[in-house]
Amino acid sequence: MAAMLAGGAVGIFLAPIVTPALARMMRPAARAALKAGLAVYRRGQEVAAELQETIEDVTAELQAASVEVPPTAATYAAAAAETPAAERPAVH
Repeated sequence: MAAMLAGGAVGIFLAPIVTPALARMMRPAARAALKAGLAVYRRGQEVAAELQETIEDVTAELQAASVEVPPTAATYAAAAAETPAAERPAVH
């Protein structure tokens, strides 16, 4: 217990000396980490923009070719929900 108190006392007196030195040493490392993170972020933005452009190109090509997508069960359900019951054909 006495050793812990002695260590704490020494730490309190050395903290004002050690802390600024550690801060000076850590600054370049922090800058490098932030710089790398920023580079990754910017590259991610470029990749996302390229992907968006590709999707827009493919969509435009499909619209130009007037390709019809076969309807799915969800499409039929949505159409039935929008059509009033009086207009629906009778199912026998």
